[in-house]
Amino acid sequence: MKKLKVFYVQDALCGWCYGMSPVISRLFEEQKYDMEVLSGGMIRGSNVRPIKGMAEYIKQVAPRLEETTGVKLTEVYHREILDKGTYMSNSEPPAVAMAILKEQFPEQQASLAAAIQKLHFVEGLDLNEVETYLPVVREFRANEEDFKRKFADESYLKKAQEEFKLVENWGISGFPAVICQNGEKLYLVARGYQPYEQLSATLQKLEQEA
Repeated sequence: MKKLKVFYVQDALCGWCYGMSPVISRLFEEQKYDMEVLSGGMIRGSNVRPIKGMAEYIKQVAPRLEETTGVKLTEVYHREILDKGTYMSNSEPPAVAMAILKEQFPEQQASLAAAIQKLHFVEGLDLNEVETYLPVVREFRANEEDFKRKFADESYLKKAQEEFKLVENWGISGFPAVICQNGEKLYLVARGYQPYEQLSATLQKLEQEA
């Protein structure tokens, strides 16, 4: 039987997406579905600006996010990103990194997305800098020089922007989101964070109806 196609739409700068990483990783590991991770492009264009304008809001939401999802926004993230407030929030660079790496490791897309988010939310690092990604590049045994070259290559920026456009055309403006494709039909399975049991049950129901 043909597997359902499932798209996980996330953004590297989205805390709720970081919280949903364990859920999506578990689904990927089960290999029940044909899954792809798409970058949503939450912050780009005229919205690219220092995080200080959103820092207080993120601090207020953090306890609920942590309690709901079980992940932790570390002290390093609070200190280096939120408290300093100078970090330029821009979804394009991490989407470019994701486009490069998932092309090489399509079976590990959920792990790649989670690893990139940990650089930011756990280690408090700047996702605008190519050097930030090199530990992940090494972890997945990709070629560092090849990654650096591609990171500056306009064609990978275009790939990232094409994903943003696809997500936009689907009418998705909030993240995370899960879309299921059955033939020509698309179903919005999750808008916002969902625990594994709820998401899995919905996907199984759609699978039975396919």
